[in-house]
Amino acid sequence: MNLTKHSPKEIEGALSELGLNKYEARAYLALVTEGSSTAKNVSDVTGIPYGKVYEVIDSLVMKGFVMTLPTKPMKCKALSPAEAINSAKKNLHKRLKTVENVILTEIEPLFAKSKKFAEPKGIFWVLNGRAAINKKLEELGNNAKSHINILTSSKGVKRLELLKPVLKAASKRGVKINFSGTINPGNLEDVKNFSFCDVRHIDIVHSQVFSVDGREALLIEPIPDDTSPYYGRDLGVWMLNEHFVKCFEHFFISHFNNSKSIGSAEEFPKKQNLVSGGG
Repeated sequence: MNLTKHSPKEIEGALSELGLNKYEARAYLALVTEGSSTAKNVSDVTGIPYGKVYEVIDSLVMKGFVMTLPTKPMKCKALSPAEAINSAKKNLHKRLKTVENVILTEIEPLFAKSKKFAEPKGIFWVLNGRAAINKKLEELGNNAKSHINILTSSKGVKRLELLKPVLKAASKRGVKINFSGTINPGNLEDVKNFSFCDVRHIDIVHSQVFSVDGREALLIEPIPDDTSPYYGRDLGVWMLNEHFVKCFEHFFISHFNNSKSIGSAEEFPKKQNLVSGGG
């Protein structure tokens, strides 16, 4: 067999990609070179044991690489590589469809079932830095469907100005926003910018908490608790555990309902007596 660009090993490797085993690849190459040949001659040329060669030829016939001739003794003949490749494509496609059917009907349901039990019931992530936390707050606001609960300190009220466009867009989508914070003369003008929220005053708040739709929340320790919206070494814990989030929301709502309402933007100046203290 005279090959020019590829070694016999490479040719056998290519044929194996078409579904032929080592003996089948050797037998097919021998028949391509020899033309029609007896099983004995194929065995002699390739070194395939004579007791195995008929099984190999039968397999090649089934795969569409070889045809047998009605002679005595029986001879076999290689089909053209183009025909063989077409047969291999059809066989591979048929096998793939069979495999696909088995996997999708039998294994996929098992995977879906095991995944349901294997996935954690809740996830907690630690976020470092004010920039990372701002990015997560923006994501939470953009994904909100029904409600957002916000608890913040007096200086945190000023930092929330950065999030106002996201919260306003959520409000326009029909998301209810409950905003509870320490309101005082120093941040009253900032609070007016959130007139689309239900704003309540609470005397002392040391941390910030955002919860969304009862499914996720972000607890933030501002470091430092200043008015800068961009720079800080804040530490945040993002929670995806519904039990923890709903526990917080029950706590939030109970205090929110008993806190002092600031009311509409027009009412703010009249209620400064409610927010005259610091925080």
